Amino acid sequence: MSPTAAPIYASGWKEFSGHKLLVLSAVLGLTTSMNAVMIYSLGSFIGPLNVEFGWDRGSISLAVSVLTFGVFLFGPIVGKLCDKYGAARVGALSLLSYGLAVIAMTMLVTNLYSFWLAYFFIAMLGVGSTPIVLVRPITAAFDKRRGLALGIALTGAGLAGFWVPNVVTEVSAAFGWRAGYWTIGSFAMLAAPIVWFGFGPAERRATAAASTAGPKTGLSLAEARKTKAFWFATILSVSMALGVGGMIVHLIPMFQDLGADAKAAAQLASVIGVASSIGRLTIGLCLDRFAAPAVSVTVLALGMAGIAILGLGDLSYGIFAVALIGLLLGAELDLLAYMTSRLFGQKAFGAIYGWFYSMYSLGFGLSPFLIGRSRDMFGSYDYALGGSIICLLFAIISVFGLRFRKSVFEVSA
Repeated sequence: MSPTAAPIYASGWKEFSGHKLLVLSAVLGLTTSMNAVMIYSLGSFIGPLNVEFGWDRGSISLAVSVLTFGVFLFGPIVGKLCDKYGAARVGALSLLSYGLAVIAMTMLVTNLYSFWLAYFFIAMLGVGSTPIVLVRPITAAFDKRRGLALGIALTGAGLAGFWVPNVVTEVSAAFGWRAGYWTIGSFAMLAAPIVWFGFGPAERRATAAASTAGPKTGLSLAEARKTKAFWFATILSVSMALGVGGMIVHLIPMFQDLGADAKAAAQLASVIGVASSIGRLTIGLCLDRFAAPAVSVTVLALGMAGIAILGLGDLSYGIFAVALIGLLLGAELDLLAYMTSRLFGQKAFGAIYGWFYSMYSLGFGLSPFLIGRSRDMFGSYDYALGGSIICLLFAIISVFGLRFRKSVFEVSA
């Protein structure tokens, strides 16, 4: 490191001073966020729901498609609300309301259609607890260490991949599947005041600074849509989600097909949470030090390798496959948030990131349903795994249409 680079590198760490509460609140908010909790938990509910109602895997998995379709519809709207009213208000209200909706669902669901409808309303109420809102203060507060700060914050979502399936499986086994939903709904409501009080000071400082610094730099959503980078990023968002989204929901039943019992399958699947947390921190550091396209291609290739290992059908390699898939899962939202802030600036971050996240959610929602249907039709997950690899190849190709900048929002038109 050169003598001139050392002070710049060191000064980047000073960004964390005064923002520790913000980062911690983001971690806790994201580990109880609607998308993380509802998606990571569904694999643990498939068995009990099948036993009680007789629903097949594909039909139950469609709940994730319904959930993410709700995010697709309401994500851009919530992004604009976040730009206008702030992440503290939108995030806290969303956590509280979706938590209540999850608890209410257990008393109202009587058939498959009411189950899907409940997931749609949970998505509508909970979309404000997703990274669309909860990473907004992070991108505003950090510049030189933005990648690492995003990685730390989004570690919360990765941790959900560890604690959610284990807690839900244990609680459901002891007290029934309804108690599993009550548990995750209660955690969401407990996180609401943390986000409210944790985000408030940072947002007030950002508002005060903006009033003296002039208007925010960057592109509006309409301006961003006129660039090639915007549409390459849209393709990247959808194809990444299609490639890896269904893996999360189907890991537990996939391992059960290979001979693991429910508890062992949940333990194997929970590795994805630890791996995604490690991946988020690692990718965050890499984005601050290396070219973003190179980082993106590398992590996408690792994810493809993990899916290919799953295709071998050997439980002894399961933990390695899940770890590689977890690294990719941990990187996806970091890459999207980092890309949005670097390519398009802060002026309409919520609206633009809301669009990308909504497209990501669309792919994420379709993936479990398609994988479930493939399993029901062919009796194995082999064709679905091959399709996931093809989707990640498209994601790699789309990366080459992007041009990242380290500290400005310039876009290659």
